Amino acid sequence: MQKNPPKIRAIIFDLDDTLYDCSGTLVLRGRRQAAGKIARLINCSEEEAYSLQLEMDEKFGVNTNIYEKIVTLYNLPSTYAQELLEEFVHIDISGITVFPDVMDTLIQLKVRGYRMVLVTSGDKEIQRKKIDVLGLNNRYFDDIVITRRNKDQSKKACFQEIMKRYDLQPEEVICVGDKIDDELAASKSLGMVTLMFEHGRHYKAYLKVQDKYTKPDYFIKHIKDILELRILNNLQVNQL
Repeated sequence: MQKNPPKIRAIIFDLDDTLYDCSGTLVLRGRRQAAGKIARLINCSEEEAYSLQLEMDEKFGVNTNIYEKIVTLYNLPSTYAQELLEEFVHIDISGITVFPDVMDTLIQLKVRGYRMVLVTSGDKEIQRKKIDVLGLNNRYFDDIVITRRNKDQSKKACFQEIMKRYDLQPEEVICVGDKIDDELAASKSLGMVTLMFEHGRHYKAYLKVQDKYTKPDYFIKHIKDILELRILNNLQVNQL
């Protein structure tokens, strides 16, 4: 007798470039802000300093601290790398909004009875402000977890804690995100169902090196596409 496939009980969402357009708003806003300081340091225009950052992003990839590269390139004191990074990170976050279909999708998933968890990495104060400005709160999520990138527990450990807290098995959880080498790698290693959101600089970076990684189980262009996944109707991934 064929065993019934596991039922999806929970969905873990990433925040940046998954529920709102981080690449097209805050990343560019941060580069603009850092451009002023770079221009003063290397004696160029702010537009040239802005373009320099975009060129460095393209050359070295999204996981590189480009300010270390700029400091080295122009023989600046190493302390400027951290100062420029702080300039990039600590920006005005007003005016950001979730993608148009996000709220309705979250509500529909909640009504269907799925446990919903938001997991994001970064400066806790900044990430909390983003969540508040976006209007994402515990009305939509059972839990909101903010980890400090590279300093607190890994995403894998974070996901393990979530599963333990809510008595979940990996195959009962979908992880939705845009970063193949972060939340998607961690969730895949645990045996969760992985869903890549096709948006932003991390997704574009993935397209260039996708042969290096295990392919996510699903790809979506809009958050609302989650509602149409057959896995939510208890079909196994390999049945699609």
